[in-house]
Amino acid sequence: MAPLGKNTQTECLTTMNPAERLLSIYDKLISQQKDQSMTQTWAVVFDLDKDDPNIEDKVVSCLVALREQINFSRLKLTEIDVPIDLTSPGFDNLKNVASTSNLNSSWNGIRGNIQLPECRHAFTWSSWVLRDLSENDISTEDLIELINEISDLEKIIMVTQMSSTLRNFILQQIASIKEALVLATVQGSRPIRESYEKIAGAFIIYKDVIEPEAKQANGKTKEVIKKFGNIVKKFAEAGEVTENLKSLGINLTQAAAYVTPLLTSMIP
Repeated sequence: MAPLGKNTQTECLTTMNPAERLLSIYDKLISQQKDQSMTQTWAVVFDLDKDDPNIEDKVVSCLVALREQINFSRLKLTEIDVPIDLTSPGFDNLKNVASTSNLNSSWNGIRGNIQLPECRHAFTWSSWVLRDLSENDISTEDLIELINEISDLEKIIMVTQMSSTLRNFILQQIASIKEALVLATVQGSRPIRESYEKIAGAFIIYKDVIEPEAKQANGKTKEVIKKFGNIVKKFAEAGEVTENLKSLGINLTQAAAYVTPLLTSMIP
């Protein structure tokens, strides 16, 4: 997956299961040659911008997501009666290396704990066992398009006269989308679906507060709302949310009505 916010060539859509995601991260981690802090090392592994002033916060979020992904993969293996000890030492060692307490440590001081051949064996074997749980990753093309549209919208919001209530609401949902796109480098489409559900909940909870503000908004604010609605739609499509709703018997029209009743009602 491409660095968030950086233009790069489009890659093909990849399909991975939970353990394959761990294997992908593991392989990228142990391939690191430069000795630097673990914060900078993880930034490379997670395709983050190392010069981002909030890089440590983003690395921490990804490490929390990685440890959750390790637990999630183990859970899926346990559900099919795979003994936990068969994931050792790979799963345990990666989880230990992914501790936030190691962020100021050097990569050379850590790498010996994770580069043992038997560590990789645990991930390759688990990837084969969970082969039926594969799902599509968000494509690099979709990721770049979303990031660029979000960046443009944030700039427009800052120079558009609109109520603070409406501005804060939209920015909060944008923050949720941006965080999910970062975590998608670790957990695939799962954080996108979870963020989508939170956004849908926010629309429902704050509808009576936000809708009157939106209906009284000027033309430029309505344009902001329209752009935001398009981002939410693309975000859902990138995470295959609508496909998951279909599998639950909810068609696309129902899905749109669930998430965007506010957006459709406030734009003439």
